[in-house]
Amino acid sequence: MIEEYKKEGYSTIVITDHCSKSKMDRLGDISWREKIDYVYTGFDIAKKYGNKLGMNILLGVEITLQLTASDYLVYGVDKEFLYENEKIYEYTLEELYKICNKKEYLLIQAHPFRDDIQLAPLEYIDGIEVFNGCQDEISRNDKALEYGESTNKILTSGSDFHRIDDLAQEGIITEVEIKNIKQLVEILKTKNYRLNKR
Repeated sequence: MIEEYKKEGYSTIVITDHCSKSKMDRLGDISWREKIDYVYTGFDIAKKYGNKLGMNILLGVEITLQLTASDYLVYGVDKEFLYENEKIYEYTLEELYKICNKKEYLLIQAHPFRDDIQLAPLEYIDGIEVFNGCQDEISRNDKALEYGESTNKILTSGSDFHRIDDLAQEGIITEVEIKNIKQLVEILKTKNYRLNKR
């Protein structure tokens, strides 16, 4: 994946592996910390390999809240935050927003117009994913963009990479290379970027 993104001209990838009850339950009777370490081992491997290739690999997370079965991307997190918030998927959206806001993380509603997603109250999100490149899902990106542009929220674009057809479908274009997650958060907050869509 990293090699292919580099070939496509990307300099930075944010890996937002899923954090959901079903995923964590499948890991069985081990501690929450062990579950986080297991799920995000892929990020650790990708980061090391990205360093060799000159690619910036950043950590994010996609949380599926149990109460609504809706997905939220969080930018700015680190593993300590995930360790400290056991079963974070059981939080309400308001609770999740408050802890993210306190840490100055960004909370973005992912693919808001899929059939199984509930549209989030705007007061509890920082942004909206308006382009989603997953080829297996009907994301209704045109509707998401129209809705997003009617708000003053941050608008994002992501590949939602699950299989090779999803590769390099979306992203953002910036004037400077994004090298760390704090820099990404700042650029998104200032809206100093363009949306890339294919």
